[in-house]
Amino acid sequence: MGVLETVYMVCLVGGLIYTLVSLIFGDTISDWLGQLHVPVVEPILLVSGLTAFGGAGYLFSRFTSLSWLFVLVLSLAIGAGLAVAAYFVWVKPMSKAENSTGYSMNQLGGKLGEVNTTIPAEGLGEVLLPMISGTTYHMAASLERQTIQQGTRVVVVEVRDHVLYVTPFHNESEKEMNKHV
Repeated sequence: MGVLETVYMVCLVGGLIYTLVSLIFGDTISDWLGQLHVPVVEPILLVSGLTAFGGAGYLFSRFTSLSWLFVLVLSLAIGAGLAVAAYFVWVKPMSKAENSTGYSMNQLGGKLGEVNTTIPAEGLGEVLLPMISGTTYHMAASLERQTIQQGTRVVVVEVRDHVLYVTPFHNESEKEMNKHV
């Protein structure tokens, strides 16, 4: 076994071992390698490219009569091609698909909710807001300093010091329904 065959075998076996360890231990290693913050090069791309390089190089050097230089260039092209394909097929679509159920208090402005505990003119009540992750309850005060009864639909106008300042929400369809009743 020549030096290049050894290099190919180390890349192939190393990539397979990494894959098995990642399968067993989840994303811990990928998260650790992800801390390197190398642009465009994700750990999954690096490992898949090296594994393909090693496998192609070993197979071509062992089972063909191609020159060592041609095998090296061909193996590098196959490894790089697989890494690029993995980027466009796996990494790029997955990076766009990630969503978070977390939110910031500053993002609550403009949200519609319902008063859960009556908001006094000069005090705090509680507002129920539907969110992606479920329903959340927040302290609320009346923006216009008027009492807002429990069950009233409200809109969050601003957020200050973790308190939502709300005003009653009346849309046109609700007004029309109330006229006909």
